[in-house]
Amino acid sequence: MTKPIHILDEIAIQWKEDEELFFLDSDYSGHYVKIETPIGKKHMDQVEKHDILGSVNLKSLFDTYYRTEDHDEFVPWMTMFSEMMTETRFAPVELDLGIAKLYSEARLTDVISGVANGWVVSKKLFEILKNFNIGQYQEYKIVVQSKKTVSNDYVYLFFFNYADEFVNYPHTTFYTEKGLLNFGSRKVMAAKFNSFEEVKKASEELNKGIDWLDFTNKTHIKAKEIMLNNNDQDIFKFKGFCFNTDMLMSARLAKTLMDEKITGLEYIKTSKVKLFNQE
Repeated sequence: MTKPIHILDEIAIQWKEDEELFFLDSDYSGHYVKIETPIGKKHMDQVEKHDILGSVNLKSLFDTYYRTEDHDEFVPWMTMFSEMMTETRFAPVELDLGIAKLYSEARLTDVISGVANGWVVSKKLFEILKNFNIGQYQEYKIVVQSKKTVSNDYVYLFFFNYADEFVNYPHTTFYTEKGLLNFGSRKVMAAKFNSFEEVKKASEELNKGIDWLDFTNKTHIKAKEIMLNNNDQDIFKFKGFCFNTDMLMSARLAKTLMDEKITGLEYIKTSKVKLFNQE
């Protein structure tokens, strides 16, 4: 007998279907796919515990290069890590990040999900990624423990790459949505924009007199179909509030990873991001 779906799971599934349906009146992209790290049967991530206390040098590096008079005498180790690693600076290359301990049902894959904002990747995958444009990056030492297996064949990869500068605004389609998860309120905008500044100004006009934290009554402007000018980025996201938060990958990199049988990633067709004049 099939186990009934929990009501919260039903709601989540319906939300996802309603959310995606709005975008499916457009062809899928031939140049980009959305990527996700798979969710386990029992847990969202593969890592049960990031034992950063196993680092041999995090505290000494923090005390030497980052500690200021404003810090308390005791600074939690994860706070040290987050202060050392930001999108305006990388931590020292010699930083050791301790041990990532996996859940008992998790298996070793080329991408391990569940450690801060970076990726834990196999050295095999890292060697492949170095040949593609993933933006600014730095790798760090980390050990992965799965049951009784302790592997040194991984690195913690911290990278960031954004495609906002390549957006072709006049050919990008935007829509408005009032409130949160109010998919029925979506309306495609006839207006065309030439820059992010114009989108921001239009958003401010729509929400004049509404508190910026009043998400129920706030009207959001979002991109329905993002057109990018020619570029060579292979993994990227967007910074602007009007763009989606998906992690995108070029089809050429996705094909390489599938050919190399890289595990731990899902490749999902998308109609939301396309290459202008080449689709």
